[in-house]
Amino acid sequence: MHKMSLVIIIGLFPFLLAYGAGFGLGEFGGRAIGMGNAVTAQAYDASTLFYNPAGLGFLEGTNFYGGVTIIDPAANFVGAKPYFDDTVYDAKEQIFPPVGIFITHRFSEKIAAGISLTNPFGLGLAWEDNFPGSAISKDATLESYYITPVVSYKLMPELSFAVGPDLVITKLELKRNALLFNTAPGTGTEVGEADLKGTSSIGVGFTAGLMYQKDRLGLGVMYRHSIKNKVDDGDATFTFLNNLDASTLAIAQGILVDQKVSTEIDFPNYFVGGVHYMIMEKLGAEFDFAWYGWDVFKEISLKFKDDARLNQTLLENYENSIQLRVGAHYELTENFSLRAGYIYDKTPQPIESVSPLLPDDTRNDYTVGIGYKNGNFRVDGGYMYVDIGERTTVEDGVGKNDNGFNGTYNSNANLYFISFGYSIK
Repeated sequence: MHKMSLVIIIGLFPFLLAYGAGFGLGEFGGRAIGMGNAVTAQAYDASTLFYNPAGLGFLEGTNFYGGVTIIDPAANFVGAKPYFDDTVYDAKEQIFPPVGIFITHRFSEKIAAGISLTNPFGLGLAWEDNFPGSAISKDATLESYYITPVVSYKLMPELSFAVGPDLVITKLELKRNALLFNTAPGTGTEVGEADLKGTSSIGVGFTAGLMYQKDRLGLGVMYRHSIKNKVDDGDATFTFLNNLDASTLAIAQGILVDQKVSTEIDFPNYFVGGVHYMIMEKLGAEFDFAWYGWDVFKEISLKFKDDARLNQTLLENYENSIQLRVGAHYELTENFSLRAGYIYDKTPQPIESVSPLLPDDTRNDYTVGIGYKNGNFRVDGGYMYVDIGERTTVEDGVGKNDNGFNGTYNSNANLYFISFGYSIK
């Protein structure tokens, strides 16, 4: 009972990482977001550090660009019959503000450099108190911080190359109900709450890109390498209900002991290629293809400091996936620009891993944006709707979820974004 009870409580810790993988983010520049992030072959502002750092070679002077995206997600769950009725269980209302900050400077005709701060993987999901899956997850949060200094070099007037390291720190937290006397995952007697926290050491990867610009045509490719973050001293802490009888409390306190836990967090590598073309003097469009190496989530291992018997390896079986991005911009006047975009984002998550931590599905994203520039100042803003849609863990009448918690999730998100830029030529 000792091992099973604690594994049930701690074992979902790594699934939070899958949650982060399913919520890869790319919304870090107002102009780019308005075009559905289809800007790999363009260099209009300093956020090119994230979308394709080779764009540095086509920026003049010193450039600052930064802003915030407000993510307002929504999700609900209806359990599968005959174990549940038709009750709709809602996730809590939450707001997440990933930030993109970028600074660039040109040193000579051929050499430029810049540095950025972004959060490419993250978000979270918390459920209302009456949610029946709180023994699996009741509140999960993942935050990644990428600091990326980059140097670019003009190989020729039309072609720029850039490369730089990614320095990454990750913070994560998972809260869920603590159970004892269980006979299956997610079942048993509730005795309190488990709170799992961890901050990683610095992981190092790299990013690189190429960009070609001539006349009305732009071509771009970029690559970001995978990152391994190690959490060496995560904390597993437990609080207990006040109304437990003495014998149950004694058993719970003997089994659910605060201790350290370690694991490794692998963020995927990805590649993006794009083509931008000015269809008319004021109208341009771009198409991007992105490939993501999500298969680093095949399995995740946990190691416990105090009790090696609890060490375990959990299967995720994520698959590699793709994104298709289309964006357009129209220069309405010398000062105002209109944008629109679409993203097809194929989920990497197999049905077995769909859970209260991440009810993910293939997404369709729709964006609109507007920009204003006057002299050295610019501001870009807009809106994105993320249609995650409905996904069930039941196929042909059979529940597929690894935890035995089956049903149908319906999810979406509204994103509101604004960025400000200033250039010194």
